[in-house]
Amino acid sequence: MPESTTSVLAALALLLVAALVVAAACRAQDQGAAAATPQPADQPDTAPSDVEQDHMQGDITVRESAIAGSWYPDSPTALAKEVDAYLDAAAPGDCSQLPQVLVAPHAGYRYSGAAAGQVFAQVRGCPIRRVWVLAPSHRLPLQGVGLYPVDAFRTPLGDLPTDRAVAERLAAKPGFSWLERGDGGEHALEIELPFLQRAIGAFELVPLLLGQVTPELAVQLAEAIRPELGPGDLVVISTDFTHYGDRFGYAPFADTEDLPAELAALDRGAWELAATRQARPFYDYVRQTGATICGRAGLLLAATLTPAGSKGSEIVYTSSGEGTGDWSNSVSYLGGRFDGPAWSGLGPQTGVARLVSPETAALLLDLARQSLEHWYEHGAMLTVDPASLPADAHTVLGAFVTLEKGHQLRGCIGEISARRPAYEAVIARAVDAAIHDPRFQPVSKAELPSLTLDISLLGPTRAVPGPRSVIVGRHGVVLSSRGRSATYLPQVGPEQGWDRETMLASLARKAGLHAGAVAESRIEVYEAQVVQER
Repeated sequence: MPESTTSVLAALALLLVAALVVAAACRAQDQGAAAATPQPADQPDTAPSDVEQDHMQGDITVRESAIAGSWYPDSPTALAKEVDAYLDAAAPGDCSQLPQVLVAPHAGYRYSGAAAGQVFAQVRGCPIRRVWVLAPSHRLPLQGVGLYPVDAFRTPLGDLPTDRAVAERLAAKPGFSWLERGDGGEHALEIELPFLQRAIGAFELVPLLLGQVTPELAVQLAEAIRPELGPGDLVVISTDFTHYGDRFGYAPFADTEDLPAELAALDRGAWELAATRQARPFYDYVRQTGATICGRAGLLLAATLTPAGSKGSEIVYTSSGEGTGDWSNSVSYLGGRFDGPAWSGLGPQTGVARLVSPETAALLLDLARQSLEHWYEHGAMLTVDPASLPADAHTVLGAFVTLEKGHQLRGCIGEISARRPAYEAVIARAVDAAIHDPRFQPVSKAELPSLTLDISLLGPTRAVPGPRSVIVGRHGVVLSSRGRSATYLPQVGPEQGWDRETMLASLARKAGLHAGAVAESRIEVYEAQVVQER
């Protein structure tokens, strides 16, 4: 056989393999498929640095850990071991009855770690895609809510991506402002993250730093936040309760054997009002008693934010005094949860990347539709004047086009690797999805009006350490092992109602591997900007 013929056949074979791989990205076809005399309270062994904590890593802004090595271990192994021990010692929760809100302490782990373990065990292993952490600002004067202009929070256990889109929407609402100069090394938000990382794995983070909040402002804030909360969301209120003693300038009770009970009554009086959603009485109670509850703004907001019919319950109550025996300076820790009607707002979204402007994304979706119509009318690929398109339509991106008919997959083909302008990729892949998806008969011209189209514009892939780094709904995933590979787009998991394990097991089967092969496979993730005809 001539060498030229052999080369052509080899190239055709590679193209066929590529088509099979890119088609596997789309929706599955079947459902099977700490000091000698400890310092109590919310203080570490050493105070966090005042230096700026954010830095640029490439095009990504990362909020570095301010407290690793003081409030908790800076060794990933030691940190994971300590947090897991606290979680293991706690009673597990029920993932079929997820809380709306968790209330968790934020002291150094040797003081409040056991209590935090009981709180976060409530959601261990549960399918939570996004966590809102509302924490008080101890070091930065602040009115209302501070928003972090960062792309990720870093702990020794890894980076947590933030939902920048929801932060940008909130920034336009009264009571919210950007933390342009950082948070001063705040501990109360970061301290919760390793527990969340070990309890639920990877998730998107909405970090909110709370300053002074009145009941009236709480109503405004809740009106802005509530429409954003939906299925897959969890709210965490970071707070310690009463800080008692001369060190904190609060000692209304005599230092006697009755002190522990008096402190518990004070704290539970506040909690009962917050737990029953009595926002104004809670606010007045804290002001009248002077109770030094550092996360009172978060509790006030929880009482305002939760829907009618919600109610809080106590999970654990303890104090640093119990651990150290020093009641002259003590901090109380109450962990709780709110339960009630599920969040019914927007919720975490798929396709969170912004690779082109929304206007350009809509234009590219329209080009996909035009491409199909032109092909069936003229039997040729659509051509457009590149000069007529906006600059970002020329961005070199990977792209997939998905066709559905009556909510059933009808075709899906794309390219993961970016090798040509987005508009070219979309025009070509629209036709490929209609006539070259090997899983389906080619689309007929008569079917076009009944089809709906999605386009997914893909960012670059990056390897991750393992399955727990995958965020369902945010990440597209490429799984590779033993010369086999397959990918799912970010929207596949939510569309199928899959958790991480189910999605990865299905992806392994798509690659021709057994479900157990996930643990030994190479896993890469990418983000996408998804635009849908709906």
